This record gives sequence, structure tokens and C-alpha cells, in this order.
Amino acid sequence: MAHRNTINATGFKGWIKRLRRGNRQRFNRLLTRVFGTVEPRRRPFASDTRRILVVRLNKRLGNILFLTPMLRSLAASLPAATIDVLIQDARQKPLLEGLPGIGQVWVQEKSLRATFGLLRRLRSIRYDLAIDPSGNSTSNRLALALARTQQRMGFAARDQWLPLTHAAPRPDSRHQALQSVELLQSSVTDFDWKTFNTLAVFPCAPSHKLAQRHWQTAFAGQARATTTTVGFFTRATGRKQFDESWWREFVTRFRKRLPAARLIQIRAPDQPEPIAADIASVTIAELDVLAALLGRLHAFVAADSGPMHLAAAAGVPVVGLFKATAPASYAPLGQGCISLEGAALDPSAAVDAVAERARQSSAFVA
Repeated sequence: MAHRNTINATGFKGWIKRLRRGNRQRFNRLLTRVFGTVEPRRRPFASDTRRILVVRLNKRLGNILFLTPMLRSLAASLPAATIDVLIQDARQKPLLEGLPGIGQVWVQEKSLRATFGLLRRLRSIRYDLAIDPSGNSTSNRLALALARTQQRMGFAARDQWLPLTHAAPRPDSRHQALQSVELLQSSVTDFDWKTFNTLAVFPCAPSHKLAQRHWQTAFAGQARATTTTVGFFTRATGRKQFDESWWREFVTRFRKRLPAARLIQIRAPDQPEPIAADIASVTIAELDVLAALLGRLHAFVAADSGPMHLAAAAGVPVVGLFKATAPASYAPLGQGCISLEGAALDPSAAVDAVAERARQSSAFVA
């Protein structure tokens, strides 16, 4: 009986979720017919475009890092502009603050009172351009609707209820990071864009100093080496994760293939011990410090996850393992990065790919 009740509850919750989603879609389409932007609108920028707001209200680390090619493109193409960003997770704020052209990184707090306070601060600023780089976020659209701006940029769609001055068609690229760059190119005329197609973060000097301490602690007791150092991260969400036996085999094969190299495991906060007692490991909560530490590696291997993208953004050659998601949409974007899927998802093949990345890498070695 309890089992049947669980099934019924799950089914009812699923039905409610589908009903809410359907009602939201119908409401969006109704608003779109009255106010929205169904067809692309490609227009020149206003000549006084100097203050820009980019909205990405999503907590996933990868999605925030996917902003970096667009943010760098804006800064390089509009060097006199100040770019503010609105996000949801305060831990990600330092990653964006180090990018060129960034002014204020606003964080949407959880409490209603804090949200209204943030809205008042945002409304006190007159933006020249506000951008929604995602084509399917109601929160992003609401933020753009409430911002004081003369130009709004986003993707045209049959459920795009927000009136946009600059609207791009459905992007050609499947990769989430490159779609936002296409948004710039496809919605503005008479403008020469300087674009970027890789992720990037630039940790500050204090972040590098803290990373150095973590590095020294992780390798304490080991002789100071100038050998190859490879990092790995064993966690991922849902079906993207590989089991511990896969990673144990990876470690075994790695040591046979690269006996002079050393490994360091990046542990999740709820992962108290490394998968092997003699492997150096580290847990770092501060994402900018973690990025600084990752930047010291010769190579990094992980399933599709936030740390995988952070390593690519830190300039590390990454081997991304894709079991349940598509590399076309979520591949690590960086020099020397590669994605493995299908039959290549074998520990031996992963070690071969890591060895090649590490051989080519000129990463800093402590």
C-alpha cells in the first residue's frame, strides 16, 4: 500500500508540474501576441550605449561560466562601456568580477525584502542596454522588463512576451556559451564585433595566494617536483556521474601509463576522503580560489560538471566525459580541451587523452 501511495503521489506531482508548465506556456503565448517579439529585429546600437546590464538568474556554475565569451566580446567591442551582471549565487560573483569591463555584479538574494531592495537599486540606474542571453528564462525576462533601459536584447520566439529592440533568431550553435555570442552578432547591424569562443576567468592575486596554500597542503610530505600534475573530479549530477569503480580503474591505468606524474583529486564538499589514501586531494569552497588552483594543472578530467567548465575557463586542457549529455551543447571550451563519449568512455581511453593533453600543456608547475 505504501508503495502504491508513493507512485500515486509521484504521478500527481508530475501532473501538477506539467499543468503548471502548460499554463505558463499558454500565458506566455498570450502575452506574446499582445506585447511580444516573435520575429527577429536586427538594428544598430544607440550611439550612447555605455551602461549595459546582463541578466542570468541561474545557479548552475556552468551556465554562469557560459556567459564569459559574451561578456569578453562586449568588453572588447565596447571598451568605453561598463557591464553589470545580475546572477543568483554569490559564490560565483568573484569569477565575473575579474573579467574586463565588469562594473557591478548584482546578486539576487533569497528573501523578498532583499529582492525588493535590489530592485530599487537596479531601478535607480539608467541602463543603455539590457541583455537576456537565455531564450527560455522567465526570471531573466522579468528582470529585463523591470530594468530602466532604452534597449533590450534577447531571442525572438513564439513565447517571447518581452518587447525587444534587438532580437536574434534561433541560434545556429547548439553550445550554450556560443549562443550568447551569436545573440550579439545576429541582433545588431553596422557593428564590428570582436568575439571570443572560449570560457575564461581571471582570479585575483589573493585568490592565487590562497590557492598556493591549498596546493602546498595537498602535496605536503611529497618531494618538491617539477613533474606533470593532473587533476580529476569524480562527481556529477544524476546520470552524468561515473561510479567509483570507473575512477579506481582510471587511477590504476594512469599510474601505469604515467608513473612519474602525480594526481590530485578535487573533492566535493560532502566527499571527506579521496578515492585512494595516497592521492593528494583538496576541497575548496571559494570558486575563484579553486579556479586559481586548477590553473596550475597540466590537465584535468571530469564528467560534465561545474568543475569541468571551471578548469576549462582557468586555461587547463580538459578531458570532458559525456555519458548523459551532448558535447555539442556542453563541451568544455578552451585550448586543448576534448570531449569523450560513447565507446571512448573507457578509463584507458581517458588516460590516453589525459596523457596527450598533459604532454602538450605548458601549465605552471609548483
